[in-house]
Amino acid sequence: MLQLYMSMADSAESQSVIEYLYMNYRQLMYKTAVSILHKPELAEDAVHEAFLRAIKNISKFRKYSCNENVAYLVIIVRGIALNMLKRQDRITELCEDVPSPEDVEAAAEIRLSFEEVLKNVEKLSPALKNVATLYYVHRLTEKEISELLDMNISTVRVSLMRARNILKERCGGNADE
Repeated sequence: MLQLYMSMADSAESQSVIEYLYMNYRQLMYKTAVSILHKPELAEDAVHEAFLRAIKNISKFRKYSCNENVAYLVIIVRGIALNMLKRQDRITELCEDVPSPEDVEAAAEIRLSFEEVLKNVEKLSPALKNVATLYYVHRLTEKEISELLDMNISTVRVSLMRARNILKERCGGNADE
């Protein structure tokens, strides 16, 4: 796959950047996609699509630091995976029988709560948003976040505490659930 991606580059410098991104972040991107899609084959498709999109915007990777590259790639693959999940949900909904009213009500309540939390996470400062997204959405550990973002683990913990407190205030109570 790497050869395919590198053949899409317009310069030796772009090829070098593509190789670096592929070798260093492919596994994280895959883990992110699997955590959303729960199917390895779909996760591979999401990572492939993410690399194609990243290659189209390869010039942005030359300007940013390593931490921003990681965040950018994770955001790309997360968006692709979520879109795939939405499409998959639509297909499943068309194939399933009509659910009971209680099931619909419970699912709607959960979806609204989750969407409310996500909207509030998006409103956090960039540093808190990155840490909260990696912890709550991608289910990374504090240590993994620390290594990924090149931060002290105590800084990660403080950021999570701050994000949790802000989310509790905005969501009316329970950010840990």
